[in-house]
Parts: sequence; structure tokens; C-alpha cells
Amino acid sequence: GAMAADTPAAPAYDGENIFAKILDKKVPCYKIYESRTTLAFLDAYPMVEGHTLVVPKLKGHPDLLSMPPAKAADFLSEVQKVARAVQKAFDAEGVNIWQNNGAAAGQTVFHPHFHIVPRKAGTLDGFRYPTSAKEMLSTEAARPLMAKLEEALRPKAPLRKAKFNKVSSIKTSSKGMNLKLKVLADVEVVEAKFGTFYEVLCGDDTGTVVISLREELKNVVKKDAVIAMRNAAVKMVAGHVRMAVDKWGKVEACNEEMEGEVDMATEKNLSATEYELVASA
Repeated sequence: GAMAADTPAAPAYDGENIFAKILDKKVPCYKIYESRTTLAFLDAYPMVEGHTLVVPKLKGHPDLLSMPPAKAADFLSEVQKVARAVQKAFDAEGVNIWQNNGAAAGQTVFHPHFHIVPRKAGTLDGFRYPTSAKEMLSTEAARPLMAKLEEALRPKAPLRKAKFNKVSSIKTSSKGMNLKLKVLADVEVVEAKFGTFYEVLCGDDTGTVVISLREELKNVVKKDAVIAMRNAAVKMVAGHVRMAVDKWGKVEACNEEMEGEVDMATEKNLSATEYELVASA
């Protein structure tokens, strides 16, 4: 039977091509994006400001047509992501996504790659490429471009307001709690068998509790200040509840206002209640 027409064979892959060397970190680049499959960096001789190259990390295939289809599909979704970021970062009205396969099409580096070229209206000179820069891109010129692309690729998420637990929800077994508390007194020194620590009564609009602090945290906690305890846990001291943080937790000044007045009622002071700790049978 007749043989199906096949793509003409691509030249053998040269593992010493410039993009392979960049992937192997033998040659530096102005990297703007990296994922499991893809590396993107600024072109060393840009046609326009923001001209970016996107290459697959997969080696061994001299052009896009010779890549396994599933690998090419993974890579192309990253090309789209970078192209969107280039357009956004440089406020471009359009973007050229150029990709050459084979010397006859103008390919000069035989590793698959895409040129992402941001364009402004009225700059299209027929369908010709803009001319590449004569001088190599300098680090000083690259830095602000990389910063713009970083912002477009990884926009900073708006700060979410932290969720805080209420004092009234503390149980003797509580851990991993975030509390926003008003400091109600001066810090007191407590000498114990296992060393010196510091305690102070704090509260919110549902009640009060004594917090226990290591020496390095005591200076954060000033009378009438609002503090945030993060990843706090209950520590029982002679049958009384104390809130404390270990090395994974934090006690820090909090610039958020307290909601409502602190409930100072004695029956709402969790640390005033003595708990009988019953050993489980």
C-alpha cells in the first residue's frame, strides 16, 4: 500500500546548542519563568523591549514538529501563559508568537523555541520581524523588564484578613489557635522548676485568659496593646489554662482594632477556673 506522507526528518539534535547550554546552566540567562516543563527568559538581542524566549526543558528534539504530541501540548499551555504575561507586563496591544521549524523557515537554533514579541498599534512593518538589537541586553536593562514580567506572572494576592478564634472557644485541649487579644496588665515574671517564664492577662469581647511567654516574646506584649497569637495551644499549669506558643507559633503586635470591649467578668476568665485533670482509664 501507499506509505503515509511523513514530516521530513529534522536534523540530529545537538546537545551543545545555546538553549541546551542555558538549560544545563552552562550559560546564564535572564530567567523570567520556570515550570516543570518550560523555561522562559529575555532574548539577549531583543527585537523590542520585552522580547522573550520560551523553550521546553525536554532535550533531544530539534524543533516543535519532532516533539512527542503530549509533551508539545504541555509545553504550549506554558507558552500561552508566558505570552499573556508579556502582553500584560508591557501594556502591549498585541503580541507576536513566532516559531520557526527548520532552516528553510529561518530556524537557527535547533531546540524548539517560541519568540514572544509585544507589539504596539502602528508598528507592524508588513509581516517582517523587527530588527534585533545590535548590542547584547545588559543586566541593568534586563532587571526592570524581569520585574514587570514577575509581577504579570505572579500577581501579589490581596492580603486576606486573618480569621481569629474567640477566647470563649478555648478548651483544655485547644491547639493551632489564632487569637487577637488586648493586653490587660503588665507582664509578670514567674519562676518555675523548669525555668523563668512570663505571664499576662489578655482578653477579647468574649472573655479573658492568661498567656504564657518565653523571654524573647515578652517585649512585644505591652499593657493596652493589641496582639495576635498564631498557632497557640493550651498549656495546663497546676490545673489552670494558659495560652502559649511553641517555636512554630508567633506572638506579634497587631494593627487591627479590637471588636467591642473586653469582657472582664470573673466567670469569663478561663484561667481563673481550676480544672481537675482526670487521667483517662
